[in-house]
Amino acid sequence: MIKIVLHCLPNELDQVMWVVDQLKRSSQYINPKNYVLDFTLNLSNEDTDWSTSLLSKEYCVEKFNLLFIKSPFINKHKISYEHTGCNTVRRNAIREQDNTTHIIYLDTDLIFPTNILYFIEHAINEITSKYYIITPQLFQLWDSSWDIISHPDYRNVNRENKQWLKNPYQVFEHETKDPKLLTSPYIKFGGGWFNVFSKNLLKLIDIPDSLGHYGLDDTFVSEASNILKEKKYDIQQYILNDIIVKEDRVYRSYSMDQFFTRNNNQNSMRDNSSINYQKELISFKNRI
Repeated sequence: MIKIVLHCLPNELDQVMWVVDQLKRSSQYINPKNYVLDFTLNLSNEDTDWSTSLLSKEYCVEKFNLLFIKSPFINKHKISYEHTGCNTVRRNAIREQDNTTHIIYLDTDLIFPTNILYFIEHAINEITSKYYIITPQLFQLWDSSWDIISHPDYRNVNRENKQWLKNPYQVFEHETKDPKLLTSPYIKFGGGWFNVFSKNLLKLIDIPDSLGHYGLDDTFVSEASNILKEKKYDIQQYILNDIIVKEDRVYRSYSMDQFFTRNNNQNSMRDNSSINYQKELISFKNRI
C-alpha cells in the first residue's frame, strides 16, 4: 500500500481540489485501491485567525470532504483542530501501524505528469535495495548541489529570468514512455515534490518530535540517509529520468486567500526546528 501524505490550510482548499483532480487523471494507469490519500486539513486557531476570517470552519470541513466523494483512491482524509503542520502529518504517517509499504510527500502547489504513479510502481518493482527513495527530476532554481535530481535542461536557472514563468507545463515536453531509473551518489530531495520513501527507511529515521510542526524535516531525513549511506547501509536514492515535477507559480490558485486571515507563524516554527535540528542529527548518528 502506498500512502500519499499532504497537509493543507483553509486558503489552500482550491489547490487541494486541483491536486486531487491531477491524481484522478493519474489513476487511469494504475489500481487506485493500492493508494491511500492521507490528506489533513488544518483548522487550528494557531494557524488561522478565525475571528477575522470571512468563512467558517464548518464551510471548510464541508468543502474539504466534498473533494473526495469521486476519488477512486482509498480516502482517509482528516480534519485537525489542533496546531499542526507538514512535519506533524508526515510524522503521524510514519508512526501509524498499518500495511503501508511506501509514503509519498506531496505539496499543494505541485504539477506532475499523469503517468507518474505508473512509473513509480514500475520503479518499486525493479528496486532491490532494502531502504530507498525514488525522486522525480526537478526544475531547479538553486545551487549546483541540486543538479543530481534536476533535469539537464532546467539546471541552475537564474531566478531573475522570468521566461520560465510563462508556461510551467513546459517540463512535460520531456515526458517519456520509458524513463530510465538513475542512481544518485548522495541523498538529496525537497519535501513535498512527489518523493517516494520506503516506509522502513522513514521508520528507521523518523521525524523527531523536537522538530515541531514545520521546518527541516526533509533536510533531517536526507542528512540521516546520507549518514546511513556512509555507514554502508543498503540505501539508495533513485531518480526517474525525464519525469519532471514543478511548483506552479503561474496557474496556482490564490482564490481563497482573501477569505482567511493567516497567522504567519511558519518562521517561528522553522526557527524552533532549527534549534533542535543539529542535536537530533547527532542523536541519530549515535543511535545508528
